[in-house]
Amino acid sequence: LIFFVAILKGKSVIRGVRAQMWNKVATLIVSVFLVASHVSRSDQVLVNGKEFKTLCEFVGLTERINELLDKVKEKSEANVAPLQKRVKDILFGTDIGNANEMSWQPYRQLDCGQDSGTTHTQGGKALARDIVCLCEGEGQQAPPGGLCYTGNANKISRSGWNNAETRGSTWNVLKNKCAGGREETAPTKSEFQTRKKQLKVHIKERKDGKATEHLYTYGGGKGKGLHTCNGAKSENDGICVMYPRGSNEDNASGIEWLKKLEDLVGEVEEMNKDESASGSTKPSTDGEPSMEKKPKPNTKPSTGENSPAKGSGGPQNDGKQNTQATTSTETGAATARPPEEQKSSDKIISQFLWIFFFLLFVLIDSQSTITFFKENSCR
Repeated sequence: LIFFVAILKGKSVIRGVRAQMWNKVATLIVSVFLVASHVSRSDQVLVNGKEFKTLCEFVGLTERINELLDKVKEKSEANVAPLQKRVKDILFGTDIGNANEMSWQPYRQLDCGQDSGTTHTQGGKALARDIVCLCEGEGQQAPPGGLCYTGNANKISRSGWNNAETRGSTWNVLKNKCAGGREETAPTKSEFQTRKKQLKVHIKERKDGKATEHLYTYGGGKGKGLHTCNGAKSENDGICVMYPRGSNEDNASGIEWLKKLEDLVGEVEEMNKDESASGSTKPSTDGEPSMEKKPKPNTKPSTGENSPAKGSGGPQNDGKQNTQATTSTETGAATARPPEEQKSSDKIISQFLWIFFFLLFVLIDSQSTITFFKENSCR
């Protein structure tokens, strides 16, 4: 009887061990699947998201300059046309009025950059061209996480790159994407320098050979400079734009539109200060807005339907208030972290927590199994 009881007890123990082991295996499989699927989703990174956001900030500066010039024109007889032309030169290139008038090369890399064999690039000559190079792929599957912004899968055939109308349509879409969350105050030199620092962080150089002999790369989804910005996805090619090499101390010194915008922001800031102090800008004989002051009229800035941005406020009339608003804007611009950086940090922390809890589960489960066998062996 004791023998049969021992056998039954042994069978019961074995069944219990088997059931517990199967539960452990099933739990382990589910855990591995969850961790793998989470890491897979995290790999679907937004390509060129940070770079696009930075260039959008410069597009926003040009729009705000245009708005300020329109308001100056409405309130005075100043001739702001020369300054407005300079805005177009920054966006589309010298003496080009809009995106549809821009010329494009037969192949993407001749516009966006080629740093292998013969060197070619139109990068840095027009802000609109740089953004199109950054946010439009060519003849390949779109990045799983999107290109420049979530959901963007825009790509073209290799033979369709030099279609000016199509590139103009792409620019209009990207410009509208840049419009969200734009500041409504007049731009300042301090704000521009903050944006320029953000730009320089993402400009990369080649790691192979003599880096000082190559073009700089902006975008591309790699931590290094690439060989071509032909829109293909490979170790040395990608969706990007290349900039000429200027001085070694300033990796953005070869960007023509950036220098033009810096000069224009400085002039517009002085004009805005004069406008806030005097209430009007008197036209000069050379066609440029004059800084001469005259009595401030008893009028308010126009905010009618012809205002470029609905709901945007005019320049501050009180010099002190304008200084405070500008300081607040600059502080916010300097301390705010781009959403893409926050998302990237969240992904890293989330992945770490998943792996940590998985290893903790395996450790605890293994300890429980050892304890179980010890207890049953003692019996």
